[in-house]
Amino acid sequence: MESIPAASWRRSLAFVGANPGLALHPVDAHGAQIPGEAASCFASFWMAEWSRWGAGNVLLVATLQGWRSYGTNEYFAATLATELTRYFPEAARFPLGGITHTQDEFDVGLDLERGFRATGRKAEMELSGILDRRHFSSPDFKLGTNSAALSNVYLPCSSGRLAEFGVEWPGAASVYPGPRGPSSSGYIAVAESWVM
Repeated sequence: MESIPAASWRRSLAFVGANPGLALHPVDAHGAQIPGEAASCFASFWMAEWSRWGAGNVLLVATLQGWRSYGTNEYFAATLATELTRYFPEAARFPLGGITHTQDEFDVGLDLERGFRATGRKAEMELSGILDRRHFSSPDFKLGTNSAALSNVYLPCSSGRLAEFGVEWPGAASVYPGPRGPSSSGYIAVAESWVM
């Protein structure tokens, strides 16, 4: 039996960029989050400065009714969904079957003091109210049977919104205390790298 060279076991850089995310949780008539209710959707916006699959901007939206992607490159969007996003804890309740793709281009604004906004012709996502800025590192982030090294600067946000085809998703980001400071289901991850 032929042995596998040690070099083939080495991980290589797969993605460099940013990845804001937003899971919206149900709220009551007064806008207060309903305790114990699971998120109704999860959105992940990828801004690739470089990746092994391509570059550019992609919005992925995961719901119980299915996954949707927005961007200029359907292959790039599908690859980010299947290789990375589907394994995020926020996406776990939304099984990935197929993905419906819509061509769209985004105007993106990212301000580490104020927040993030991506505005397309068909979809938009916004995060604001930055609560903290801290380094996050997971040297063994599980991707199904494989794993990757993930590193970023994590900025939890107190509020966020998501709209598709002019219809805004109801709900709010869930803010909670964490061991290293406040955390939220709405966040901006910058200086992000994946090594696989």
